[in-house]
Amino acid sequence: MLEIPQRFQNILRRHLPYADSGEFSAADELAGLGLDSMGVVQLLVDLEDGYEIELPDDILDEETFATVGSLWRALSALLASNDERACPSPRR
Repeated sequence: MLEIPQRFQNILRRHLPYADSGEFSAADELAGLGLDSMGVVQLLVDLEDGYEIELPDDILDEETFATVGSLWRALSALLASNDERACPSPRR
């Protein structure tokens, strides 16, 4: 089961007018929780500001924004990639 971090949930919740106060599951559909096209734009800005990253255009598609889990997987992969570049492995 994919764990959705609280920090991500807090950012996400501000853009989902139909979400209750409970925990999100990876399968929760973002459109069903009220995310619309304007909300996507605002959410992108908040994610970029909140995680100090820039989301590349190639991940900004319907599949990424289908569910809470798909968005978190895309974001966490990007964060992991940035961490690897920031802290290169020691040379042998």
